[in-house]
Amino acid sequence: MSSAKPALKAAVIGCGNVASRYDRLSDGSWTSTHAGAYRLCAATELACAADTDAGALREFGQRWGVSSLYPDYRRMLERERPDIVSICVPTPRHAAVFHDVCASGAAAVFLEKPVAASSAEARGFPAAAAGRPVAVNYFRRWNPALAALREEMAAGGLGRPFRATVYYVKGLLGNASHYIDLMRWFFGEPAKVRAWRRFAHPGQEEAADFEMEFPGGMIAAFLHVPPPGYVFLEADILLERGRVVIGQRGQRIARYPVADEPHFGMFRILASEGRGEETGWRNCPLRAVEQLVACVERGGEPACALEDGLRALALCEEILDSHDGEVLTESAPR
Repeated sequence: MSSAKPALKAAVIGCGNVASRYDRLSDGSWTSTHAGAYRLCAATELACAADTDAGALREFGQRWGVSSLYPDYRRMLERERPDIVSICVPTPRHAAVFHDVCASGAAAVFLEKPVAASSAEARGFPAAAAGRPVAVNYFRRWNPALAALREEMAAGGLGRPFRATVYYVKGLLGNASHYIDLMRWFFGEPAKVRAWRRFAHPGQEEAADFEMEFPGGMIAAFLHVPPPGYVFLEADILLERGRVVIGQRGQRIARYPVADEPHFGMFRILASEGRGEETGWRNCPLRAVEQLVACVERGGEPACALEDGLRALALCEEILDSHDGEVLTESAPR
């Protein structure tokens, strides 16, 4: 008789890019989506999905071989009783769906970021979660190369951090919050945030130029790039013993060690050529799901838990509230 544990039943609510479509270039051996994570995780079964968009729902079912498809997620929760539920609907719907998923009795939740449209909407999330593990998809926390870099910096292997500069496009909540969470994960809770410029994009969320000040004098400055027509998200960190650039949205790390200046020989410089590596950006959602399963079975919290998602949201609001000057309007690229 087999002693293998039955797979946990997984459901996806919202069948868009991060739920399914980002895997269109994958050969099936790795994933960057919720559906792909459940398919590759040996402990889960991708059992059902829901979306109000009939076309997206049909496409999801065909792509992943899922036949239990629902236009009404509440009906799905009632009939299917999934163990783990991914919430991938648009942000304004997060709060209602989150409360319904928790009330359904699901053992764990994989929640897209930002956790809600506002901290006010998310105020009841901890009570609704009632101790169940909730992973928030600031997926870089499940990137092993970034986790190793964090440990190295915490151990003092690169010396004291001085400054970080983050460049980002799009809005504060949807894009910059990824690296707001990353900086907080790297350097701890910021002591202060301050925005010196705010930007409004017609029909889109606001952005800002701002800084986060951490204990010990470390400052991370975030610079918003006006809509250039491409995606850009990069962090440049200066430390006592070198420079680290996290590029391509976290897919690469380049290190520039301190070296002797070759011409004058009187001072030290940063090496002009960095030592680069591709990070473990593939399969971050899979590692998150595997960790959620472990939390269900043995307790504990995921690397990016509900509290972290709530804090990232609150920091975004604090950043915007810290600026009381003129809001600049930007237009989309031609």
